[in-house]
Parts: sequence; C-alpha cells; structure tokens
Amino acid sequence: MQNTKEFKTYKQQIEILRARNLKFKNKRKAYEILEHYNYFDIINGFESILLKPNTKKKEYDNVYFEDFYDLFKFDLELKKHTLFTVFKIEAKLKTSIAYNFAKTHCNKKSTTMNYTNKNCYKKPNVSDSHLTNIFNKFIFFRKTTYKNDKVDKLSFINDLKKKKNYVKHYDHPPFWVIIKAIPLGTLYYTFLFLDQIVKPDVLKDFNFSLEEEKVFEQSIYLLKEIRNQCAHLELITRFKFKKPLKLNSFKDLSIYSDFSKGQFLNFMDVTKNFK
Repeated sequence: MQNTKEFKTYKQQIEILRARNLKFKNKRKAYEILEHYNYFDIINGFESILLKPNTKKKEYDNVYFEDFYDLFKFDLELKKHTLFTVFKIEAKLKTSIAYNFAKTHCNKKSTTMNYTNKNCYKKPNVSDSHLTNIFNKFIFFRKTTYKNDKVDKLSFINDLKKKKNYVKHYDHPPFWVIIKAIPLGTLYYTFLFLDQIVKPDVLKDFNFSLEEEKVFEQSIYLLKEIRNQCAHLELITRFKFKKPLKLNSFKDLSIYSDFSKGQFLNFMDVTKNFK
C-alpha cells in the first residue's frame, strides 16, 4: 500500500516526535537542526536502529532527538572520509591513464591530440552493442557539428576550452591537462577503451595484473557509485547498490574482496574495496 505524507511545519515535526515519546535535551536546538537538515535524513534514516522493538506503531523508549543527530553527524564524517579516499584514488587513476597513454600515443608534438583518435583505443567487441554505442559516441571523439552554417555542437576540446580557463591557453591541450575535467564516469569508460599496450601499465600502477582487469574495472564502477552517494548527500551508512548484470553482477570483484552474499552491496563491501 502506497504511503502519502502531508506537509508538516518544523514545529509539527517536533510534535510528531514528542507524541512518539522521543525526548529532547534542547527543543530550540532541535528546531534549528531541522531547519538546516532534512527530517527524512535525520529521523527516517536511523529510526530502524532507535525505534522501540515489537510495537505496531512508531514509539521510542528513552531515546533523544540528539541520539538521532549524533548518528547523522557520524554519517557526515564518514561520508567526508569516504569521499576523500575516492578523490585520492581518482586522482591517481587520472594521472596513470594520462601518463601511460601519452607515453605510448602522444609522445610527440604532432601526436599530442591522439587521445581524440579512435584508432588509439581498443574498440569493444561488436557483439556488445551497448558498449559499442558508447564507444562510437564517446566524448573524446566528438567533433564540432554545424546546422544551417552555424555551430550546432562544439567538439569536446573546443567546448572544454570554453568552460575551463586552464585548457584554453593551449592550441592543442595535452591529455594530462584535459583529464582534470573528466568525471569519474567518463574515466571509467576511458579505462575500458584503453588498448592492450596502455592498460597493463595502468593496472601495474595499482598493483594489478592484466588478468585482474575485470576486478579493477568493477572497482572503478563501484567507486563511481559510492562517490555519487556522497556527492548527492545520501546517507552513506545506508548505501545499498544492486549488483549490475552488465558487470557480471560484480562476480570477479565479489570473489576478490569477499563481498557479502546476495544481490546488493553495502557500505562494508565498499570498505573492503578500499583495502
């Protein structure tokens, strides 16, 4: 049965909690907290831990609003440290891909822009129509298009020059400059499309072998999902991610990191991936 909630003022929210026997050390402070943070995140996010057990209606037994807020603050701190760890891994991955790709394909002035050349990457298997479609439309390969003699869409590089001051200083921006502007989702596909010369060197920088390519690929995908959870201010302790079928339901990574059984990954699975 679907549930529909009516709008409640901050005062009404507090009264609802009081009716459930929730206690307050400082009701005025609680009011200010609800003005700043979402009721749903603070209360609903943790009520399964603090609700009185074995009761049909929501009720608390010697629980304070401040207990909820402490859990919420803990989640914020955990989110901050998780995001910082993802940033460190992402920074290293960008450096490794840019360095090893440039070393192989962009090591002369005349080849500086080879990162926009499809022929410098490994095309997906034609049987994988989804990945093939992404490859053919990959952002690095986008050219300037025109409509009625006017620019319809800028190329990837020209668009980046327009948006990033540090890029427009270059006539032919090198890979290690433009990769700074690449989001983790695009970086994930960049790794997938690396050829068999560059990819082993990138894996080696992370102490992985080419045989562990699938494990590494799935790790990047998981990092992308956990970063999105943090960036969108979702509760990190409630992270629950369904294992995607297109990545073989994370079978390789599940074995490598001894993930929890079942269809979903939780935050503890993510911490295993950081080890």
